[in-house]
Amino acid sequence: MNAVQLLKTYCLPTLTYGLENAALSEGSKHKINVMWNTSFRHIFRRFWRESVRPLQYFCSNLPLTYLIDQGKLLLWKKMYTSNNIILYSLSRHIHDRFIAVSSQYGVFSPLQSVGMIKSAVWLSFAETVNS
Repeated sequence: MNAVQLLKTYCLPTLTYGLENAALSEGSKHKINVMWNTSFRHIFRRFWRESVRPLQYFCSNLPLTYLIDQGKLLLWKKMYTSNNIILYSLSRHIHDRFIAVSSQYGVFSPLQSVGMIKSAVWLSFAETVNS
């Protein structure tokens, strides 16, 4: 568990820096997710064919694609609820782009609390692990 904590503390911020406002292709998302999953496989000595979703679930870690989407939703919320007119205007301008992300998790309003947004993303991930 110490290795997982070190991975989250030191590697994850570097890996995800700026991704919440980046337009990533599906190929780029896949490559980043493979790096994250490979780290878990290395720590827990799993083979490359084995899914790391159960490991991530029991370690309370989201897959990287979920973390990126969560970051996008939280950024959108900050922009939408900002007192800065420029940030608010930008959030209204990119509204459609974020609705596409938020609808995957049942988050239909940027006015939902941070905890509710994180919980919705986690529950969406948990459903994929249990199925």
